[in-house]
Order: sequence, then C-alpha cells, then structure tokens
Amino acid sequence: MWEIFQKILKDKITPNQLMLLYAFDQSLGIPQIDAHSELRGLITEKYMIKKGDHYKITPLGRVKMRKYDNYFNKAKKRTSEELMGKDFDANITKYRELFPRQKLPSGKPARQNVKTLTDGFRWFFDNFDYTWAEIHNATRKYLNSYEDDGYMYMKNSQYFTVKTLPNKERVSELADYCDIIREGTDDDIQHFKEKVV
Repeated sequence: MWEIFQKILKDKITPNQLMLLYAFDQSLGIPQIDAHSELRGLITEKYMIKKGDHYKITPLGRVKMRKYDNYFNKAKKRTSEELMGKDFDANITKYRELFPRQKLPSGKPARQNVKTLTDGFRWFFDNFDYTWAEIHNATRKYLNSYEDDGYMYMKNSQYFTVKTLPNKERVSELADYCDIIREGTDDDIQHFKEKVV
C-alpha cells in the first residue's frame, strides 16, 4: 500500500483528490471530502479545469485515472494456475466429461467448451474455496439426481458452475452441491429402487 501512496505523491495528487477525480467521472458525491479545497489542487496540477460553473476532467487527469486503474487491475489478476491449481486443465476436462455427451431436453448441449468452462471456474475459485474432489463429487451427485428423468430441467456444464441472472448477480448451483458434499447431508445415503411388475 505504501508503494501506491508514493506513486500518488510523486504525481502531486493526494488520495482525496484521486478519489474526487473518480467521483466526478462517475457522477458520485463523497460527503467525507471537502470538494472545494481538493478541487483547487486538481486545477493547479491541471487534472481538472473549470468552465463556467462546471468542472471537467482534463486528458492529463484521465491519464492519471487509467494509471491507477491499471495498477489495481494488475494486482487483482491471478493466473489460472494460481486460482485453480496446477492441474486445473485436467480437472476442468474431467468435470466436463462427467456431463452426458448429448443435448439436454432443452435443446442445449450438456457440455460446453473448455475455454468457457475455464472462465466460469476462474470466477468460481475466486469466490469459493472448494477442492476439485468436492467439485467432481458434487457434480456426480447433481447428475445422478437428474439421470432417471432423462436430464429434464438439468443445467448444462456452464450454468451449473456459474450463471449470471438478469440483475447481473452471479450464482452457482455447483457451490450449493459442494456444500452438501462437505456437510455430508442425509440424502448422501444411497436409495434403492425396486421395480414392481
């Protein structure tokens, strides 16, 4: 964190001024900042200009904003191996092959391509702490629960991992099944069916 503050000071901008730049860009108000005094500094360093009663971010101000955006984006991005483990590609392939090699009753293929699944699992591992063994066991449990009904209403391999709802919220039914595996609920017991003639 100290490294970021040193870069901010070198750019002759305070953390509050940087926050104010982002607030102007996003049309947000920040009541904790005294905007009038911070604006003077931004104008002095040519990060903003005043036109009449309005303030505008200058191209130099936009360059500074991109600089700090890039700094944080680089820090957030981890490799797939760091997120999912050394054998992530083999584990994703194993996961994919658990799904039937056919179209579901919905008309969609049960299996999605590895690239799509990798993107979904990057999100999954960024948000949950399950192991690949738990993921594979949870997937088997999910598939077994739909097999007798011809996979009617079953999610495909992508949507089981992560699905984006209309409100942009992401949900994972796989995570719910991983909880079942981890907690060892009662329905882990094998139920036998007897066919009566």
